[in-house]
Amino acid sequence: MTTQEEFDLWIRRLGTTDHPKARLICFPHAGGSANFYFRFARAFTDLDVYGVQYPGRQDRRREPFRNSIPELADEIAGHLAEWNDLPVVLLGNSMGALVAFEVAFRLESLGNPPLSLFACGRVAPTLRKDEGTHLKGQDAFLREMELLGGMGHELLQDDEILDLVLPPMRADYRLAETYRAAPGTRISAPIHVHIGKADPKVNEPEADQWRLSTTGEFTLDAHDGGHFFFTDNAERLVAAVDHCVENAESLSR
Repeated sequence: MTTQEEFDLWIRRLGTTDHPKARLICFPHAGGSANFYFRFARAFTDLDVYGVQYPGRQDRRREPFRNSIPELADEIAGHLAEWNDLPVVLLGNSMGALVAFEVAFRLESLGNPPLSLFACGRVAPTLRKDEGTHLKGQDAFLREMELLGGMGHELLQDDEILDLVLPPMRADYRLAETYRAAPGTRISAPIHVHIGKADPKVNEPEADQWRLSTTGEFTLDAHDGGHFFFTDNAERLVAAVDHCVENAESLSR
């Protein structure tokens, strides 16, 4: 049984409403933290929004990194397994999309399936895309970060900040680049994939392969922008999540 203290360590409240229709659980990208989604969470008026805080960063920086995405998903699913008083939607960006998929698979196995999964900025779980980024030297690794746009140029020049963010980022890249879903791993929940048209890490054919990971509905939507398109261009993604919840609510009446 998960204690409240353990739950709060992993699952951080980002936004709340008086009468929520569902909960949205957001999974960060490699090196990211729960509060990456703080501004995004403010766009929802009918959902309680939470972010997952992985070990090894910010207030959890003294904790060891996990060795694989399945190991990470085991722990997260264990904390969410009995949280069933409201429908749950999972949303992940980049590496977070893979973690969210594995969590969805575990929640279904535990009899508490999510309403749907929104996967952003990542190739399908059936495709292993190991570019060896986690093995690169610091200069090459930093060029990769600047290419994706997840950190401003000024931050990448700050040695104190780099000392904090590089270890979890490199550890997460290792998890993402060595991950591939076990053969036949599928969920029944709908998968809605959203990518940036200028994302250097995923194209539409790679994103389309997510359809093989669900027996339910599948959609693919491409937005203006790059790897982190929804930091400045979130309207359509927010509307898609809201529509998913509204549609499920109307079917249950």
